[in-house]
Amino acid sequence: MGYSSDEQMVRVDFFKPSGKWYTTEAVKWTGAYSSGYILDEFAKSLCDHFGPYHHRLSEFDAICIKPYHQHRHPIQLKAGSWNKK
Repeated sequence: MGYSSDEQMVRVDFFKPSGKWYTTEAVKWTGAYSSGYILDEFAKSLCDHFGPYHHRLSEFDAICIKPYHQHRHPIQLKAGSWNKK
């Protein structure tokens, strides 16, 4: 089950490089469910979530414990690695 009644909504926690928790956001998983590399799909979801303001929270590590993906497992993207636009 997802983070809300919509299974595509996932919880993403953002941590400072020091490891201190900063904030949590509900992000709609817009990446593919059954195909594609899970980290690329997570990065796509984050970029789509932040839209033209993709630099917001880009200095933090993004962690998703239960991604909406066929091969789900906890994943992490390091600071700056998901906002390549």
